[in-house]
Formats: sequence, structure tokens, C-alpha cells
Amino acid sequence: MSEVQTPQLTKKDFESDQAVRWCPGCGDYAILAQTQKQMPTFGRKREEFVFVSGIGCSSRFPYYMNTYGFHSIHGRAPAVATGVKIANPDLSVWVVTGDGDGLSIGGNHFMHALRRNMDLNILMFNNRIYGLTKGQYSPTSEVGKVTKATPYGFP
Repeated sequence: MSEVQTPQLTKKDFESDQAVRWCPGCGDYAILAQTQKQMPTFGRKREEFVFVSGIGCSSRFPYYMNTYGFHSIHGRAPAVATGVKIANPDLSVWVVTGDGDGLSIGGNHFMHALRRNMDLNILMFNNRIYGLTKGQYSPTSEVGKVTKATPYGFP
């Protein structure tokens, strides 16, 4: 009996038909392009990837990948991804989060996902600010940063 060959995938195979809606010049475009470019190098079928996101600019990521995806609630992407991995350990599960979503509101879920050592891949978009709200400081903002929410500087 002969083995079925998996066709060689390309970056284009991982691009969805959704219009990308990030601000012009945003670094998220580069993260998306490089992720789509690297996916074929893993030697897996598209159906074996799952991208799970929370809230924020990075949360749109699953819509832009031609794979399985789940847009969860704020800070809970690591918990949802853990459930996906437990349900099907053979999947390549990716958490897509930002510094605010993953380290502030979801910090507890992030730490527990790390503690469980579940073989999750984590893409953290660290722009050192809550980009979606256009100016709140995040856990990675530099001390003294002036934002719309902190006109006298981040404590």
C-alpha cells in the first residue's frame, strides 16, 4: 500500500479571504506575513493548526489565517487554547495575544498555561500600549510614558 503524499503548501495557502483591518503602518502586518510564510515549513496540513486569540488588535489574527481559529474573550485565549490542546493533542495550537490582553487581563491564564507546559505556541504582540483603545498604558509600557489615559506619565 502506498502512502498518500501531503501536497507542499505555500504562504498563499495560509492567507484567508478576509480583508485585513489594522491601522496603516501597524507592525501586526509583518507578524501576520511572517507567520503565513513560516506555516508551510512545519510540514503540517492547514487543518492541523488552530489559532486562538483574545481581545485587542491581535485578536483579529485567526480571521486572517486560513486555518482553524477561535476568537475568545479578553485574556482567556490561553485557557481556551489549553482546552483545545487537551481535546486534541495532535493539533498545533497557537495563542495570539497582545501585551495588554496576555499580561494584564489574562496574566493569570497566561501563567497557568505556562505552568501546565501544554505544548502551546504563543505569539505575543508587544507594542507596549493598548493599541485598540489608542492610548492606555500596558504592563510593558515604559515608566513615565505619557498616554491619553496617563497625561502625567505612567507610574
